[in-house]
Amino acid sequence: MRYLVDRSGTVRSYLGAPPPELFTAGLLRYRGDGISLELTSVGSTALDAYLERKAALDALPCTLTRSPLREELHRADEPIRILRQIGTGREIAPGATLTDPSDHPVTYLGPTMSSDDNGTTWRPTFTARVSYPDHGGWLYPPAALGAFYDAEPVAPETREPR
Repeated sequence: MRYLVDRSGTVRSYLGAPPPELFTAGLLRYRGDGISLELTSVGSTALDAYLERKAALDALPCTLTRSPLREELHRADEPIRILRQIGTGREIAPGATLTDPSDHPVTYLGPTMSSDDNGTTWRPTFTARVSYPDHGGWLYPPAALGAFYDAEPVAPETREPR
């Protein structure tokens, strides 16, 4: 099996050999010693194009999602999307016991949360986080729990139980 030795730092590291497709596509070639590798001009152009695409993608706005399977109740100091029972419209508060689609008891933890500003502020989404007593967190669309979310989130200071 062929491998590459990286001697660029103070400690040698060993890497797997590049795939043969890089050679057949003309992106890489061995130097005259048959050991050292070099990028061809085509390979250099392809690498530059890749780095430009990567920079453009990195510059796009992104949305972070707080770990949806965390098993903590929704934080009282953050906005929440109110979950309501389909039949009655009654509010289901975080900590309430519900029944999952297979009729097993689960504890409602709150909605998943996402952020568009690197975690400075978080907003509730439309997926319910629940916890099973014996095997941890799970996510469900509210309809699977016989419920629905209000369209607009409620700020923590204006929220009143119903």
